[in-house]
Parts: sequence; C-alpha cells; structure tokens
Amino acid sequence: MSLNVALQYALSGLTTTQAQLQVLSGNIANAQTPGYSRETLPQTSTPATTGGAGVVTGAIQRVTDKILQASVLQQTSTAGTASTLDDYLKQVQTLIGQVDAGNTIGDAFNSFASAMQTLATTPQDPMAQQGAVNAAQQLAQNLNSLSSGIQSVRQSADSQIATDVGTLNGALDTIGQLNQQISGLQALGQPTATLEDQRDQAVAQVAQLVGISTYSRPDGTLEVLTAQGKTLVDGSIVQHFSYTQAGTVTAATPLSALTVDGIDVTSETTSGEIGGLLQMRDTALPDLTAEVNQFANNLFNVAATPGLQTTNSGLGATNDANHIFAGVNIAAGVDNAATIQVNPDLLTNPALLDTGVGGPDPSIAQTLSSNLQGTATFAAAGTLPATTTSLNSYVGQIIGSAASAASAATSNAQDQSALLTQMQSQYTSETGVNLDSELSTLIIYQNAYSASARVISTIQSMYDALMNISTS
Repeated sequence: MSLNVALQYALSGLTTTQAQLQVLSGNIANAQTPGYSRETLPQTSTPATTGGAGVVTGAIQRVTDKILQASVLQQTSTAGTASTLDDYLKQVQTLIGQVDAGNTIGDAFNSFASAMQTLATTPQDPMAQQGAVNAAQQLAQNLNSLSSGIQSVRQSADSQIATDVGTLNGALDTIGQLNQQISGLQALGQPTATLEDQRDQAVAQVAQLVGISTYSRPDGTLEVLTAQGKTLVDGSIVQHFSYTQAGTVTAATPLSALTVDGIDVTSETTSGEIGGLLQMRDTALPDLTAEVNQFANNLFNVAATPGLQTTNSGLGATNDANHIFAGVNIAAGVDNAATIQVNPDLLTNPALLDTGVGGPDPSIAQTLSSNLQGTATFAAAGTLPATTTSLNSYVGQIIGSAASAASAATSNAQDQSALLTQMQSQYTSETGVNLDSELSTLIIYQNAYSASARVISTIQSMYDALMNISTS
C-alpha cells in the first residue's frame, strides 16, 4: 500500500469518525426531547482495489419501527375517544346527581309525592296545599335545570368539535408542508430525520383527534387517510375538515355535519377526541334528553284528575286543564322537561287542590297522590326499553343508567390510557436514545478518531524521512 493510499484511508477515517461523533452528540443532547428518534449515520468501506480509499458516509437516518408506530397511532385515537367520553359523562353525572346523594330529580319527585301524600291526609290544610305546590314547582325547576344542563354540555361538545377541527386542519397542513420539504431534500441526498420527527408529532396530533392510517412512499412523503380510507394528505395536497359551530343549542337545534372535501364523514368518525365528542353530541346526550322527556310526559299525565279545577294555561301545545303541570307538548315535544312548569292557577290559588265544583273535595288530593304512586306506560327512549312502571322506578333507571355509563367510561379511559403509555414506552425503547449505549459508542469513536489522527501523524513522519533521504 502506498503512503498516499494510506493517507486517504486515514483522512476518510478521521472525517467519518468526526461525523459519527456529531451524530452521537446530537443523540445525547436530545435524549429528553419529546418525539426525538435516535439518529444513525451509515458508513461503507471503499477498498483501493475498487477505486476508492477508506470509508464514506451516507445521509443521516433515524431509527423507527413502522409496525409499532402504527399501533401507537391507533391506540392514541382509541385513548382520545375514551378520555373524551369519560370527561363528558362525568359532567352528565354531576348534572343528574349521585344515587342516594339527595340531589337528583328522583329526590325532587319523591319530595313532591310525599307532599301530595301529606295533602291527601289533610287536604284542607293551607300549609299542606302550599307545600304540595312548592314541591311541584321545585320538581319542575329541577327538570328545567337538568334539560338546560344537558343542552349546555351538548353545546360545549359542539364548540369543542369546532376548535378541534381548526387544530386538526393545522396539523394536516403541517404534514403536507413537511412532506414537500422531505421529498425535496431526499431527492438531493440530504438528511431528513429532524423533519420526519416533526412530521411524526403532527401525525400524532391528528391521531389524537380522529382515527387515521398512514403509508410511506419511496419519495419520503407520508400519505394520511381516515380510518375508513378517505385521503387527507397526499404529498403536499391536503383535504381539510369543515364544521360550523352552532349558537345556542336546544334539543331541536340542527347541528353541523363534519365534512371532508364536501363529503359528510360524521357517522364514520367514531374514534379520536372528535369521535368521542360526536358520540356525546349525537347519541349519549340526545338519549338522555329522550329519557327525561318520557319522565316529564308521564309526570304531566298522571298528575291530573278531572276534579282539579285548573284551566288550560295555553303555555304548551297540550291542553293542561285539570293538570298540576303545564307547558308541555305530549304529541310532538322532544324536550318537555325544558318547558314544564306548575299550572299558573295553582301558583295563584293552591286551595284548588281541595276545591271541586261544589266546594271542598278531598278526593282531588287523594286521587293525585294515588296516581303518583301508580304505574305509567313509558315508550322506548334512549337506552331504556319500553316499560310499564312507576315514575319513581323510571327515574331511578335514568339515574342508574347514567351512573353506570360514567363508571364504565372512567374505567375504560384508565385502561386505554395505561395501554397507550405502555405502547409509547415500548416504541421509545426501540427508537429513542439510550444514554448508556450512546456514551459507550461515543468512547469507541473518540478512540477511533485518535487512532486515525495517529496514523496521519505517522505517515507525516514517514514522508519527512523520505524527504530527508532524497536531500541527503
């Protein structure tokens, strides 16, 4: 081997080792950087016999695991759905109240039924009459408040969807922009590891909001699709989501569809945070409204008797003469709990609870009390099947169903979060920086650098010796 070839080997070794040390230093410096993937620098020997001399390096690459990464993205969407449902069902649980806590609509109904029982015993007692009207008014107000609270939570979900869609579109734009930069650099043989890490973080943000799948292309770009196969990002071309936030939300308010490129994807968006919000907006909360509406309808129907001399108030579509309550539309009302109230005649004159056509009539209070304790026919509503049962039993089913749903959501959210953490840890252990390993490799390359420098120094000495021989 000539001294020139030996020098080329030593110089290439020095250059390659210096480049490796720079990569290792970057890995060590970014060991705690979120989303950072360990970088490597491929190197290839080029023997003199093939026209080369030493070692050459390629472009910096990053360590990744496509299969595990896809699993993490899927679990990110699943955990996003679970966390959202847990959060919103807890809000619903707070609205309805805890079983046996004394603050539910069931407790308000029992107070009203108890007041009517007391009145049935002493129908001419003005205090008992006023107590029954007050209890009825409290029950109606509780139903009004519950209805308003349900729609407030629904409006919150609607607002959050609009916010999330803005965030989602921003992340998709970022992926498209990074795709363009990565493909351009890759075509020039330049490193793209840092940009790919940034793209992965944008993809994770998208997965948090909606379920997606991704495919890598030879030019370095990443195609992003919905879980059902609708293309969201193709190279630098991005398809945006569209959503229009509503103003004030009631049970009858038509709410916006979620679209991509003009195509309605509302029903197929079932995972990610937006999927969870849509489930609350379109299913869980309307189901609860339907159940409470059934209770309000039957409360209106049973709290009535021909002997009660209340007149039609005109507050609702349904004639409420001879009823304790008013302000409902039995035939077409989708949320009578929002409008139910005590018949104004009773508010003005509670003595009507004991005043018949011909004077005092104790049968009025007795009939009303008996009706409240009896059974009623409930149509299928929400998650509850059609049934014939008492008002007290039915409202207990509403409360119990909500409590069970909230408990199950909390348990599921904890399980899905734990699984996501486990999968993320596994992915990080595969692709992240192990400081012990990097430091050990750093020492190896530091020694290699010193060795290459020593070879160069030795060759320089040999050249000097040859030059001295030629001049002597």
